[in-house]
Amino acid sequence: MRALLTLFLTAAPALADPLLTAEEFDALTLGRTMTWSEFGTAYGVEQYLPDRKVRWTYTGDECKTGNWYQDGSAICFQYEGDITPDCWEITRSGPDLLARYTTDPPGTDPVIVTETTVPLACFGPEVGV
Repeated sequence: MRALLTLFLTAAPALADPLLTAEEFDALTLGRTMTWSEFGTAYGVEQYLPDRKVRWTYTGDECKTGNWYQDGSAICFQYEGDITPDCWEITRSGPDLLARYTTDPPGTDPVIVTETTVPLACFGPEVGV
């Protein structure tokens, strides 16, 4: 019983914040550019456009366009050219969002999603003068 209580108390903070609904996520991201960071390092930037459209780039890479939607409790992103969507469980933590892949094992550190004032920089063959 003590081990079960310890497990519950250890897991409780991860379950304390409710998952965002599509409406809540849209209200927090629409018209904004967000940086996605893991282990203290930014790895991508995403711009949130009307009608749940997005523009994504890994740092220093070409941009992809796509859309996002709610699937159960997850927010899923489907980018052009990708076969499977990327689905996340997203909560709010102060001004930031915390995102965990739906396929990550319990206890995995979340990705931190923060608003940025840095514009989205797209690289690739379509970019030019």
